[in-house]
Amino acid sequence: MKKRTLGAFALSLSLLAACGENSPAPQPGPQPGTPTGFDSLKLLKPGQQATIRTKLKVNIVFVGYRQTGPGQVATARQVNTGDFNEILPKTYEAIARIPSAYGRVEPTGNAFDYQYNYVFADKAFEDSFFDYLGKNGKDAPVTVYQQLYNCQNDVDPETGNPTCTTPAPNINRVIDSNYEIDALKTENWLADNVARVGVKPGEYTIFMVNWFDRPDFKLHSYTRTDAADTDTGAKFGERASRRLIAWGGSVVPQKPAQRVWFYDLSANPDVWTNGYDVTNPDVDGDGEADYRMPPIWEYGTRKASLGYGRKVSPDLALVTRYVALNLLFTPSPIYRAALTPPQMPEEIDLDVHVEQGAGAVGQDKVFKADLAQSRIAPLQPFTKFTNKVKPTPLDGSLADVYKCFFADPSKPDDICSPEYADATGEKLFQFSVKELRQAYATTPANKYLLPIYLFNDQANTQPGLLGIAYDDGETGTQSFVYSFLTPALNKAGYGFTDTSVHETGHHLSLSHPHDGYDSEQNLSYGPGGDFLFVNVGDESATIMSYNDLSRDFGQFNLDSQYRYLSAAYLNNANAILELGRRADKEGAMTAAAVSADALFAQAQSSYDALNYLDAASKAHAGYRAVLDAAKASGVAVQPYKWYQNLNGLSVGQGKAAYSRTFLPQKGAVVFPEENTFQRSKRLGR
Repeated sequence: MKKRTLGAFALSLSLLAACGENSPAPQPGPQPGTPTGFDSLKLLKPGQQATIRTKLKVNIVFVGYRQTGPGQVATARQVNTGDFNEILPKTYEAIARIPSAYGRVEPTGNAFDYQYNYVFADKAFEDSFFDYLGKNGKDAPVTVYQQLYNCQNDVDPETGNPTCTTPAPNINRVIDSNYEIDALKTENWLADNVARVGVKPGEYTIFMVNWFDRPDFKLHSYTRTDAADTDTGAKFGERASRRLIAWGGSVVPQKPAQRVWFYDLSANPDVWTNGYDVTNPDVDGDGEADYRMPPIWEYGTRKASLGYGRKVSPDLALVTRYVALNLLFTPSPIYRAALTPPQMPEEIDLDVHVEQGAGAVGQDKVFKADLAQSRIAPLQPFTKFTNKVKPTPLDGSLADVYKCFFADPSKPDDICSPEYADATGEKLFQFSVKELRQAYATTPANKYLLPIYLFNDQANTQPGLLGIAYDDGETGTQSFVYSFLTPALNKAGYGFTDTSVHETGHHLSLSHPHDGYDSEQNLSYGPGGDFLFVNVGDESATIMSYNDLSRDFGQFNLDSQYRYLSAAYLNNANAILELGRRADKEGAMTAAAVSADALFAQAQSSYDALNYLDAASKAHAGYRAVLDAAKASGVAVQPYKWYQNLNGLSVGQGKAAYSRTFLPQKGAVVFPEENTFQRSKRLGR
């Protein structure tokens, strides 16, 4: 009902403005005491970049950990909150990462001042929680990755399977059993019982779990065994590679937002970060030693392993900062949420091109357009979505540019566009731009065409890339969504529906939960080198993860997107007001601006209260009031049309800071969609 009321309010402002525009009668003058300029505005600042700054409470709850006493020496498995105070950031300021990689930092208008609340769960809570875990799982076979932990380097060089008959001498505990517990049910239990540790439901909360130091401990894993691909039904959740030590961020139907993420070092050991390998320093093969977290029983060991000399407390603080905060709770988007500033689209058409290879699996078996649309639509809740699907044979010139995309850049003879900065992708980009310009020629001005290309190849002509959300190569503006399917990928369990939702999530702003940006350090990083441990961010409820355990956008995604939209509506309203001032229409727009200013104040209140959808709704109404007033006053407000502004960049021109690895770098960089290590995880058994 709130959405309808706000929509009706915005519509009424629009109608009133339209009536004033069409009426031949002179407009009445302002009433006495009515502002006649923008000087009285409080939140709206015409022509300026505004920032919504909020205090954000983050609860860090320790379950099964003991706190170092005053004046005592911290042991390897105790928690000293001083480590957290030293490592955790005080603030965060989000940026649009890919636009910022082109040389000009572009803030989104979202900033946070963190307030940390450390809680050590009491015995009653711990007894209840671990009793729940002990009664709500099931015995299962030891997984191949748990066996790899037991064997370490004693493996078959051809298959990678463990071959040891006796456990490796440098491990501290043999894994001889496996008790599997549903991760979502565990998250829900913690969310339902969060008030028992003095935390308000709905606040951002991290549960740091350690079952190991209790007499009722069981060697265990967390699972999402019901997770399956939308198109093929492949049971990704049943694979050993999808056993978890962390989970959270689920949207539970008919329940308030729960905003819980748990991290349990006493589980598994972790597959997704190679936490089972406590012997080799470089597990992803990039030549850099990788920092990752061993299972809890390895901390404080004197054996030659990953745990030697390690204390768990600073490691938990690192996970809190570089995973929970920067990647899950308050991440920076990769693209702008405002697709066509300063006038944002009223309708988004998913313009799907299915490029069908002869003999490839049938389109009807690998893509569900309406279902994809329904999953994507929550990211732009005030915009009407439509879709159209256009099948085209993958042959002729289209097949040529597709093959160019996967050319080997190390072989000059294979490069299709050596004169361009994007040597392998330029021909496909130009092909797509030409098609998009033709489509826009007959498209209404308020409709945004979101171009999605699904390449359904009949042969295994590329190494296994599922998709990529391209930028424009000049300003960091999002451009084309490309998804790829080969017989090998289809056999591995993939179709197009989930991949296209994931890549469109990128286009509409969202990042992976395994690579991001730290604003206080001005540092971009992903799962590599000193930050390989951040791959555990994928162990959360979001289709933006690489572990294929979610079909939808999670609570953390929705929170972030609605915050981005709130700031986008505010700053686009500021830009439109500046256009009005330059057109000498300030007086005609003042009344609407004052009303909008009040709406943005209400939006700020909802934002501070974590009611992010309501905040975005009120911000949208304020933006619409300003836009309608501008149009009624004859102010020319034009959406940005990126597809009209490009011809391609030659090698002699500047380009974005681009990284071929996920190793940390100063400033904003464009990371690859995936690397060999991540692909091996996604395709893992």
